[in-house]
Amino acid sequence: MSNKEIRQTAMRRLARNSGDCVSMMIFMFSVIALITLCESTLFLSLRSVGYNWLYSAKELAGGRISTWLFWISKTMVEFSMAAPCFGLVRRLFLDVAMGGSLVETRQYINAHSVKYYSTTFVSELVQMVIKLTVLTPGLLTCYGIHHWAREITLNELTSGALFALTACLSMTAVWGFLVGRFYISMAMTPYIMALNPRSNVFDACDLSVKLMEGKHGRYISFMLHFAMFLPAMLLIYPFFVVYPYFKVSYSLFMYEMLGDKNHDKMPGMIKRWKKYL
Repeated sequence: MSNKEIRQTAMRRLARNSGDCVSMMIFMFSVIALITLCESTLFLSLRSVGYNWLYSAKELAGGRISTWLFWISKTMVEFSMAAPCFGLVRRLFLDVAMGGSLVETRQYINAHSVKYYSTTFVSELVQMVIKLTVLTPGLLTCYGIHHWAREITLNELTSGALFALTACLSMTAVWGFLVGRFYISMAMTPYIMALNPRSNVFDACDLSVKLMEGKHGRYISFMLHFAMFLPAMLLIYPFFVVYPYFKVSYSLFMYEMLGDKNHDKMPGMIKRWKKYL
């Protein structure tokens, strides 16, 4: 299917499952609200006992170990709450896009919640670590830009400082392009894992990179179509219409891009589970 046909098909399937899509949106907002509430409660509690330095950006920049450990621990807890829930929503939107049964998928996941959520958490964590690792050199060159720009502003302009600033700018631009290309290459990985939760996440990453080879332009053109909806989404209410449309379209787009590799293992897993009930 072309991008236009994918969007048209997604619109028809969204219309048949509009209630389920709204429910998934509410579920996502509930998870985000819960994390925000926990974060706010933690911040206010620590501030009331004089531990507000744990949230200090200066302490983080200064490399204080206790502050870094606090942020890493807090981030991991929040990630463990969000990643499995968003993984579940991704799978359900994929069912809507493929015209599958959301009821059976929910029943199976509820019956195997510990296994499913732990697998989803590990796969999402691995993907995040890979992406952060790839992004690290770019962050270092960005810091180099900040450092040398500040050096030139506060002190005398020298040829060495100007050369270092120019080199950091060039490397940041090049690395930004490479990171963007790599992130697009990794875009299929969550959907490969959603179609086959028992697959190895590293194999899924490798397959995603191979299948996306030469398809970066189509991916960008598909995403640019939805950029025109961004101003409307700032009004909040259109978000409940645009986001489900985007998610169903994107899920169907990923399924289409997988080609002959889009074998969904979930129906077989559900069938075997029902057989032994």
